[in-house]
Amino acid sequence: MINLTAKIEQMTVEQGRRILVTSDIHGNLSYFKKLLEKAEFCGNDILFIVGDIVEKGNENLNALRYVMELCEQGNVFPLIGNVDANRLKIINELCEDNVNGFYKYILNLREWAGTSFYEELANECGYTLNSAEDVLSAKKAVIAHFEKEFSFLTGLPTVIETQSFVLVHGGLREKQVADNIEKSIFELTKFDAFMETAEHSFDKYVIAGHWPVCLYNNCIQQFNPIINHDKRIISIDGGCGVKKDGQLNLLIISDINCSADEITYISYDEIPVVTALENQEASANSVHISWVSNEIRIINKGEEFSLIEHVQSGKKLQIPTTYLRGENKCSDYTDYVLPVNKGDRLSLITQTSKGCIVKKDGVTGWYYGKYV
Repeated sequence: MINLTAKIEQMTVEQGRRILVTSDIHGNLSYFKKLLEKAEFCGNDILFIVGDIVEKGNENLNALRYVMELCEQGNVFPLIGNVDANRLKIINELCEDNVNGFYKYILNLREWAGTSFYEELANECGYTLNSAEDVLSAKKAVIAHFEKEFSFLTGLPTVIETQSFVLVHGGLREKQVADNIEKSIFELTKFDAFMETAEHSFDKYVIAGHWPVCLYNNCIQQFNPIINHDKRIISIDGGCGVKKDGQLNLLIISDINCSADEITYISYDEIPVVTALENQEASANSVHISWVSNEIRIINKGEEFSLIEHVQSGKKLQIPTTYLRGENKCSDYTDYVLPVNKGDRLSLITQTSKGCIVKKDGVTGWYYGKYV
């Protein structure tokens, strides 16, 4: 039996040690390893992983085991995320009444990422998942074989409070950290749009993941960490594994006593990079269509581009036809034109006959110039 309850831990971080904070690895082990390499992570650093270690990537089990291995060093502190907790809950409660829905979810993830956490678990136990019956048949073996991994996830804290900041995957429901102990684990790990909807200005900065930062901006699509000084909230989920132009972010806090203004960050993605050969000025009045506002009306559907009206903003714009999803939805999209200087490095996302959708310094937009 897997018991999921909220756990709040107090932790004192000694001065003179660099603090690194990431979140939402989502089974993308190569991103995580490359990010730590880029940060030159070492034994004197303190590393916090703010939840959602598994699912939506293609190395979920390996990512979990790698985190477990890192924890043996004594300077790595993961927290549980809503996806981590949800997978434990689903596996524990898997039965004939719900297995069909879970199998459909597994098939969707197989198409999206090539695999899923449960499929990897079942495969290691010798099961191939070709039906809902296969999923249910593997349950007993999975629970027995992965007792160590499940115990590790179950034992992770929901909230860690240090002398200077608080870490939680979703967000705090109550202003005082201790008052959140009565909340369920899912209330604290799944707090959508925490930075916008939180009612409090917290006494310490709260570092959270879960909600991709790109969802906070309706005009520009950007994936870098956001610091809200009024509410004292730092949102760091760069959309790794859930957005095709997402990235894995890492906060760098030089010392436990440094101010929020002194916090820096780095990021990592695996999008091909090109070099701009021309300058370009930024556009104004752009729109960012995300999955929370992706309802559209198709005005004219073309082979490469389609004219649509974005329902939320009322703006008419051309989008690549490949971005359409059915008759009234579209993938994440922006018509923002990036400011670009010759020699800038651009991550190449989508190529069209008119120009390219690229990402520069964590911001996605159009580039119409030449590149190599």
